[in-house]
Formats: sequence, C-alpha cells, structure tokens
Amino acid sequence: MKDNFVYFPGCLALRKFPGFDYSTRFVLDKLEINYKTAEDFVCCPDPVWIRSLSYKDWKNIGLKNLEKAKSLGSTMFTICNGCFETLYTIKKSSANLKSFRVEHLIYTLWKNKKNEIKSKIVVPLNGKKFAVHEGCHFKRPSALISEEFGELKKVNILKEMIELLGTEAIVAKDECCGYPNSLTDKELSYLLAKKRIESFGEVDGIVVICPSCFSHFENVLVHEKRELPVYFYFELLAYSLGLDKNKIGFEFHRIKPLTI
Repeated sequence: MKDNFVYFPGCLALRKFPGFDYSTRFVLDKLEINYKTAEDFVCCPDPVWIRSLSYKDWKNIGLKNLEKAKSLGSTMFTICNGCFETLYTIKKSSANLKSFRVEHLIYTLWKNKKNEIKSKIVVPLNGKKFAVHEGCHFKRPSALISEEFGELKKVNILKEMIELLGTEAIVAKDECCGYPNSLTDKELSYLLAKKRIESFGEVDGIVVICPSCFSHFENVLVHEKRELPVYFYFELLAYSLGLDKNKIGFEFHRIKPLTI
C-alpha cells in the first residue's frame, strides 16, 4: 500500500463511542498501515439533516475537512457511512480534489489487506452467526459510487470481511436501519429498524460499519427488551487480531456483547 493515508474518525467515534476509534487505531497499527490524522477536523457534516438545512454550509464545511486532509496525504478513509457519503460527494464535485481519494476503511482493508488479516487472526470467532448490515450511505449516491467503486455493486464487502473472522455471515435484503427518519417521524424510524432487525432471523449479533446504524439498532433493541448485541466491525476485527476484550470499549454499548 503506497498511499499516504489520512484517518477521519468522525464525531460519533470520537465523542460517543470512543471504543470505535481505539479499536480502529489498534487495527491500523496491527496491519502496519501508516496514517496521519488532524485534531482540528470538524463534523463532516451530516449528509441528510445538515445538507437539507443548508447545502452551502454543508459543502463549505466538508471542503475544509477535505482540504485539510489533502495537505496530509493522498487518500482519506473514514469509519462512518455518513462521513463517507458527505466527503466523497463533495470531493467528486471539486475540481482541485480530483486526484484525491476518499474511501470507507472497510473498502480499504477489503481491497488491500484480506490475506494479511486472515494470516494475523489470533482469536477466531468460530461457531458464531452474525447478521450483515452495510447501511445505506455506504453505497450512496449510487451514480457516483458506481463510477469509482464498481465492486460494491457485485460484492457484499462486509460479508466477506466478517467471514474472515471465522464466523457465518447472514445477509438479508438490503434495507435502511431507519435512523435518518428519526427527526421527522420517530414512529416510522422505529418501525423500519424493527423490521430490519427481524429480517435477520436468529443470529448471535448484528455487525455494522456505521456508528449511526449502531446507535439506532441499540436504542430500538433496548426498547424492545431484546438482548441482541450490535457490533461495530472494527471492534470485532481488533478483538480477533488480539486486542484485550476489556480495552475494546464494550462498556459504551447499551447491550453487553456476551457472545464473544
């Protein structure tokens, strides 16, 4: 990997779920991926609500993050679907950013590190059955994504990355978690999440690559009084690569992950 990587953690990973950031940095170090980041990165901003309120502010704030990242390296990766959609969309519309790449880290690892990950697994998750939820904004806007990431139309990347850990990965119909509706129609948002969770059937947990999907699934499961754990993929990967379970940040989960 010859790229000069820049890591963009995003607000939720830094402020609400610090274990997501800690696990990701452990993974990057374990896979010997050199990267830079910036303490003065700000909110991406959100690709649904903020863009709806002010397209101009959404784009200008996103551009500041991108220009900062470009000063540090050649490829920026995120661990949040919302950050990815915002930063990739704005980058595509900016002439001076055409040579700069924006990726979700799950794609970066799938593209470059699958064999190395497989060889470095020290705690396989054999015998587990996890539901796969990639999340809508990982592949949006579809017209732009298909130009640069054509594989995403053919391959369920998260499924393949979960299977690298030794688990069975269950793919249900690709539907929304319902989170974007939570400000305008809470009842619809709740019903969409409940429908999505039920579509997975009997599993040992749900695996996501988006902090917003994670948060929404947990809130609905707690309300439903269901003890079904939700995992952020990079937590599981860090655990399988040897990170002590007590350092992953499971204390920030509302549903304790008892299945690993």
